[in-house]
Amino acid sequence: LIVVGHVWSLTEVSIFYQWLLSFHVPLFFFAAGLTLKLQQGSTLGVLRQRSPTLLIPYLVFGLLGYAFYLVGYFVAQAAGIYVEQFNYGLFRPLWGIAYGSLGDGLLVNSPIWFLPALLICTGIVYALNQAVVSVWLRYTVLLALFGVGVWVAQHIKMPFGTASAMCAALFMQLGLDLKAHIVPRQQQRHLALGIAVILFAFTLLAPINGGVGLGGPTVNNPVWFIALATAGSLASVGLVIWLQPFARLSQWLQSLGHHSMGILVLHMLAIKGVKVVLSVATGTSIVTMEHHIGWGLAILLLASLVIWPAIWLVNKLAPWAFGKTQITT
Repeated sequence: LIVVGHVWSLTEVSIFYQWLLSFHVPLFFFAAGLTLKLQQGSTLGVLRQRSPTLLIPYLVFGLLGYAFYLVGYFVAQAAGIYVEQFNYGLFRPLWGIAYGSLGDGLLVNSPIWFLPALLICTGIVYALNQAVVSVWLRYTVLLALFGVGVWVAQHIKMPFGTASAMCAALFMQLGLDLKAHIVPRQQQRHLALGIAVILFAFTLLAPINGGVGLGGPTVNNPVWFIALATAGSLASVGLVIWLQPFARLSQWLQSLGHHSMGILVLHMLAIKGVKVVLSVATGTSIVTMEHHIGWGLAILLLASLVIWPAIWLVNKLAPWAFGKTQITT
């Protein structure tokens, strides 16, 4: 869903994208909550343990994104081609890696904002679960934090996706609290599918709230945003539960999960690279491609074919670049 969300234009958000963006990034944090295991020790100690698995890929693929930018910048200059994205010059995209925030030319490999935000979000959830026993008080704090994150984002661009992490903590906590109740059993499959269908039907109301994005964060109406994001996340889990007996589909989903870090940090570079190559080869502008269903599907297919060999190569030569340390084995 994240990869699909980066293929077509985000300047004029289509009805399909309004639906997709309403829940696909909150789902990522929800899934992080489903897989989160609270352990003993201070929050700072936990963050020290987890930092390498998230910040090493952030730095490596942030710099790789900047290297792609440099190549494109100098090639465009040598060829006398004007590219609007290069108006930011050479320093701002490099500074963007140190600042860790989206927009205004700060991050070339934009999806990696998620990694420091996930680390901060994990710290928030850990600290809250250690300090607050009452479930009601916990969610009261999380809703207040969500509101503060939205308000701050309207006035200040906070570093390392901090405002986004403040909003996303609500969805991570939901995943953490619900994982004990989401136990896939054969007799629950049809119930899970029924719930998924109902909740997905509800998410079709997403255009009411317009184009949103947790990376900003841009939530428009906060109540609608939370309701749609929660419904989409739960519906996705219900669909996965129903699909489990289908061996090949289940294995494919497991493979996506196993390689989620590689997909996250590489897919935008693959998509941008494919767009440039197709544009040069066919004479079709990137803007035209981003507004065309057929071109978009071709880009999605070709980028997917590029991603898997790239993941294999990194795993073979430099697995540490994906944050693979002792803690992840």
